Amino acid sequence: MSQKIKDLPTFEKPREKAKLLGFKNLSDAELLAILLRTGSKNENVLELAMKILKKMQDLNGLGNSRLSTLADIKGVGQVKATTIMAAIELGKRLNKPSAKTDIKILETKDVYNNYRFYLERETQEKFLVLFLNNKNIVLKHRIMFVGSSNQSIIDPKAVFKEAMLENANKIIVMHNHPSGNPLPSKEDIALTKKIKEAGLMLDIILLDHVIVGDGTYFSFYESLKEGEKSA
Repeated sequence: MSQKIKDLPTFEKPREKAKLLGFKNLSDAELLAILLRTGSKNENVLELAMKILKKMQDLNGLGNSRLSTLADIKGVGQVKATTIMAAIELGKRLNKPSAKTDIKILETKDVYNNYRFYLERETQEKFLVLFLNNKNIVLKHRIMFVGSSNQSIIDPKAVFKEAMLENANKIIVMHNHPSGNPLPSKEDIALTKKIKEAGLMLDIILLDHVIVGDGTYFSFYESLKEGEKSA
């Protein structure tokens, strides 16, 4: 039988340690233990937290886990799993820019740095659209399409309908590759051309199509500029 948390020295108890040293000085397992609150019949809460992290491999694995996967771990169940998933979602939202902030796009890095949090490490392909005015200030951003692990369904008509509703002069489209490799596929290239041509007919400029991978990105705009330099 494992030692109960209440029987541990004060400096080893996650909650007490947080009060004494601050949350920044707690390990991943200790922070997770605070969320779990209680352990299981055969393990204290800290041991259960360490088992969860081991099962998920690391924090990234935990961040991409599903409710059912967590709940199926012995000693976790639906209540604890729901608490963990809620905390993960709060953490993701803290990293996302407010939809109301006036972000000005000067280069592709501005797009990637401000909006990659919506797309990185997602297991499904998501298609995000930025709607901009003629000063390159983002009026609105919206995830418009979600696909399977390797395919998304994108309707350019819906994109430009939204752009006209927002009185946008320009758009930037982004999507992620769940594989982590941001290099464009033949379908990505064809889609970019299709969106660009549709925009020209409506006087709405496609500034860029950014594909987000694992910690990196591909920009059609940057690629075109590089091609012009080397020509």
